Amino acid sequence: MKLRVIVIDDSPVQLLMAARLIAQNEHLTLLGAYANPLLGLMAVNSMEVDMVLLDVEMPEMDGFELKAQLTKQVPVVMNSTRPTFEPMAFEAGASDFLSKPLTASGLEGIVSKIRKSREIELNEKVVTAIAS
Repeated sequence: MKLRVIVIDDSPVQLLMAARLIAQNEHLTLLGAYANPLLGLMAVNSMEVDMVLLDVEMPEMDGFELKAQLTKQVPVVMNSTRPTFEPMAFEAGASDFLSKPLTASGLEGIVSKIRKSREIELNEKVVTAIAS
């Protein structure tokens, strides 16, 4: 099962880099890449999404504000060129944090964690269904 990903970043270069990394990862499929955080927020709230790659610093709305406005429980991986944002990302409820530039190995580590978490959730649902 591939994880469906939305990327939200005001930098066209970072969006392109993230899209390339996602395309190269056999466990991911890109649902959308948004330079406008408001459009990205609407997409996450209206689509079936398994993971969000979210930039911290954006002009209209920063990643923390956007995260707070999500109406779904979805793993959010915040990212920034400033590693000093990492503690704040976790305080805001991010699943993980990546420093920019994003790398294939960094992304793969996060994807592995999310996939394992999904497998555990699915196994628990199966056990519950069998038990009832």
